[in-house]
Amino acid sequence: MQSYQANFYILATIALLTFVVVIGCNDDQVDQIIFTSDRNGNLDLYSIDPLTKLETNLTSSSIDEFQPLISPDKSTVAFLSEENGETTVETLKIIGENKDRIRVTQKPGSSYSHQWNPSGDRIAFLTAHAGSKTVYTTNLLENRPVRLTTVKADEVGQWSPNGEYLLFAVHAGERKGIYKRNPDGVNEERLTAERDSSPVWSPDSKRIAFISMRDGNKEIYVMNADGLEVRRLTNNDVDDQDISWSPNGNRIAFVSEIDGNPEIYTIRPDGSDKRRLTINSIRDENPVWSENSDQIAFISYLDDDSELVIMNADGSNQRRLTNNDFNELTPQW
Repeated sequence: MQSYQANFYILATIALLTFVVVIGCNDDQVDQIIFTSDRNGNLDLYSIDPLTKLETNLTSSSIDEFQPLISPDKSTVAFLSEENGETTVETLKIIGENKDRIRVTQKPGSSYSHQWNPSGDRIAFLTAHAGSKTVYTTNLLENRPVRLTTVKADEVGQWSPNGEYLLFAVHAGERKGIYKRNPDGVNEERLTAERDSSPVWSPDSKRIAFISMRDGNKEIYVMNADGLEVRRLTNNDVDDQDISWSPNGNRIAFVSEIDGNPEIYTIRPDGSDKRRLTINSIRDENPVWSENSDQIAFISYLDDDSELVIMNADGSNQRRLTNNDFNELTPQW
């Protein structure tokens, strides 16, 4: 009986330790922030642990790699590479032993404005060639781009979290506005007919935040997923931009110049409780939320160059993650 109990406790201890290790590994994956830096003479991708500040160079080549976008499962980063004046969408495995780097888009033309689908097996992007801009989606297993729409778009917006729709925007002309389309190429709907851009889904796929120039400068609006009940969240004479909806849906982070220089603010989706999070005389931009909505990473132009900074969601406990003489850009959490 004692031997049985001893074996039971040993097995239970091993199981508990295994569970702790697995949870720890998952936390490490979630906590990594991916960003762009020019510290090696050209643009490369890096990851950093916000707790230990341990950095890893993910790309190291003679061409520029920039604008990272992390897959929903945190295992892969999609990014742009530039060579001979053309940009290409690529993916790179960042978790696991096999660090495959795969080219998603092909020449001719430059591809950009890339977006993951919620399952992480498809990417949407825009390709500019011969004066035309076309939205494509591609299944990463087959890697065969499929044209999504005949509308000449200027920007690919987010994929809805429920996977049902993909947003895109036309910035000017008769067809200007924000559109949504089923990613399989059916049921295209024009949601707005104004100078609107940067559409961002709410986590529950019921609302869309976006930037609009309909009043002469960039302001933040929110509408229902069907384009109805448009609500203006900001109202001033300066530009508001860089919108990022918190994963818990409670707040929208953005950048505004209302106090004289670009600073980071948050606001509720109904337009109430606007809060200024950064207070200084330098430029702050690119706010991105942690997965649990407790923290925000952003870029701050400290010491005549841009650095990666992190803070609590209420603006407290601001601290540098990088401190060098180079530029860190476009963080993704």
